[in-house]
Amino acid sequence: MGNKQSQESLASSKSDIRPLDVKKCISIKRDPVTGKLIGVPKEWASHLDADQQQIVETNRLPEEVRTHKLPECIQEIQNSTQNQKNLQQELKIDTNADLCLAGLNVEIEKEIYNSGISRNEIQKDTLNFISILEIYDGKELSFKQNFNEVTQTEFLIENPAQKYIFNEQIERGVNCKLYKIIDRQLNKVLVAKVFKFHENFNCYRLKREISLIQHLDCPCIVKYHEAYLYSGCFFIVQEYMKFGNLRKLIRVFDKKIDESIIGYILYQIMLGLKYLHFKGKIHKHLNSKKVLINEKGEVKLLIMDYKIEFKKDKDPYWIAPETLEQQIIEEISDIWCLGIIGYELSEGDPPYFDQHPIRVMYNIINLPPPKINKQRSKIFQDFTQLCLIKDHEKRTSLKELMKHEFIIQNKESGRQRLIELIKRMSQDQRSKLKKSTSLK
Repeated sequence: MGNKQSQESLASSKSDIRPLDVKKCISIKRDPVTGKLIGVPKEWASHLDADQQQIVETNRLPEEVRTHKLPECIQEIQNSTQNQKNLQQELKIDTNADLCLAGLNVEIEKEIYNSGISRNEIQKDTLNFISILEIYDGKELSFKQNFNEVTQTEFLIENPAQKYIFNEQIERGVNCKLYKIIDRQLNKVLVAKVFKFHENFNCYRLKREISLIQHLDCPCIVKYHEAYLYSGCFFIVQEYMKFGNLRKLIRVFDKKIDESIIGYILYQIMLGLKYLHFKGKIHKHLNSKKVLINEKGEVKLLIMDYKIEFKKDKDPYWIAPETLEQQIIEEISDIWCLGIIGYELSEGDPPYFDQHPIRVMYNIINLPPPKINKQRSKIFQDFTQLCLIKDHEKRTSLKELMKHEFIIQNKESGRQRLIELIKRMSQDQRSKLKKSTSLK
């Protein structure tokens, strides 16, 4: 009797067991006929004697057994070439040469002709023109910087796809891509900028940049998380700002942005600069593409500039005159950039936007400071003029600008109007921007 009960109990327990109600996993076997492996994950198949007809797509399996991989289009970055134009030798004044300069290579000489700069213009101020060409060619500039806080930084040498899901590509450039990513554990949305490592890459310089910004903690500065070096690429992980950069907003609402919104944006930029300058740091590359916005109306500065590591600066519109003339960057240089952003918010584009980069830099040195439209308010005109004083020793300080009437009137009221402006953007406009915008 007891034996019968135990058998019934066993049968009952067996009925509750569902052999197929388990998580699917990878099971590799060898085909007895062909001798090839069956059930090999697709990512491993090329390294094993696998039956290509019976490989496993791991992205269809549960998260625990999935083989995480990077997006295939990252291969485009790995295969990209570095298109650098070098001056090759030191430039010298030579009045007998066609362009008054000795040491020009063919490519740079062609760029000068394309810029429309004449021999007479070069001859008027040849030393400054040499400085322009060196900056155009990618020369690293000197700047005042506090290195006391620099700590050793190392890249993570592992597959970032193990930690992050690469959700979608947001933007792309010649040698870089921007991805929206999701932290697998925290389910947090971040962004990863991916660009190629090459043998001439200045790793020390990138580590130094990261060391300088990794401990920054300010609501007006985009938060850095971590960096990877994997599969021939760098992956820089940072805070995600849903709307993107300020340049996008300007392009959509060309010359139609209300002054209250402009005042609010400029004030937020200044708060970020105030924190940086207090920490003994300089932005160095401030422009509308380095100002990011989210749907909450938050405005934050993107500090690091990876572009200079793999591609020449072809956006000189925001560069301060002293940077071009003396190849120096100081705290006050950030104020000139702030003024150009104010000009851009008013007029739709920075000054000389339709001209060749070499001509733009020549104009910044040789022409009077740009002025915004007279239809704008007097206090807005005055604010931009105080930012755009060419002599950096006489330029208005950040402290004084934060007390300017234009900022006092608009620093609070503009946020809600900015949120409303972002909401007004149609899906078509967003899609158009997404397709046309590239990382420079």
